[in-house]
Amino acid sequence: MGDPTYTNFIDTVGEDCSGTRQSLQLIGHVNNINDAIDFLFPPHVLDDPTACLQRTFLSPQNVFVDEFNNIMLDALPGDYKSYFRSRAGTS
Repeated sequence: MGDPTYTNFIDTVGEDCSGTRQSLQLIGHVNNINDAIDFLFPPHVLDDPTACLQRTFLSPQNVFVDEFNNIMLDALPGDYKSYFRSRAGTS
């Protein structure tokens, strides 16, 4: 599972500080968040957790990722929980 070549490419785009430009010509894009959701997670994909793991949402700003994640969580059946890490008891 996974695509190491694609993962390395995305890491290069997101973390490259060398000034090297990466072409994004072959990556599809949409202009609004609802089109992204419809493309990435149609109902048959949303019903299959394994298929969901093969999808990714890239955004130039984290605020869009937060919005996307909130919309997706609301679309899933059932309740969801948030877990927070605590450093209590450590010095």
